[in-house]
Amino acid sequence: MSLENGPRERLLSEGPEHLANHELIAILLRTGTKSKDVLALSKELYDAFGSSLYTLSRATLHELKNFPGLGDVKAVTLIAAMELAKRLVKEETLREDGICNSPEKVFRLCIDMQSFHQEVARVLFLDSKLRYISSKDISRGTLNASIVHPRDVFREAILRNSAAIVLVHNHPSGDPSPSPEDVEITFRIKKAGEMLGIQLLDHVIVGKTFFSFRRDYREVRWDDVG
Repeated sequence: MSLENGPRERLLSEGPEHLANHELIAILLRTGTKSKDVLALSKELYDAFGSSLYTLSRATLHELKNFPGLGDVKAVTLIAAMELAKRLVKEETLREDGICNSPEKVFRLCIDMQSFHQEVARVLFLDSKLRYISSKDISRGTLNASIVHPRDVFREAILRNSAAIVLVHNHPSGDPSPSPEDVEITFRIKKAGEMLGIQLLDHVIVGKTFFSFRRDYREVRWDDVG
């Protein structure tokens, strides 16, 4: 199928909002194979990942390049497009006011963590007005007290002259529900921060959605821990 008579032409005449997801993917892929046109290939790819942009965004380069009909060039193009989308979400979030005072904003700043295939712990460093300064990934692997230690978290916070921090980590399963280890680490770091005068504003777990300890944890009130 020629793109001149397909989704590219429709995008030019109607705008991108009128195209289905697999049609937009077809524009990125540009060409099909000898046995199927690009729309059929893009629909097959989209369906293979559950007709979900979230699931497709978590695909590795290896998975995409080995999908029948893709190869290196098409796989790299898709990976690049997904990465740009994640960076756009972060940039738009910071352009609003730079203040990280809600778990929704934290989730958007860390949207890239949805695609991680192992657990990563990240710290967001904030100033006295809760404006974003920077972030750093401090551990990789299953979250536990031996991997995420308060001294590592607050050493970085002190170096950046942070008044507050947000701890963020991901659950590769997509389920953001906290584990007992998540609970233990959260309140251990919160107590250490209060001793140092650096507030742990929240601990947000990233999955398909997110879990905020400050807002969603019901076993104990956030402000009662310290």
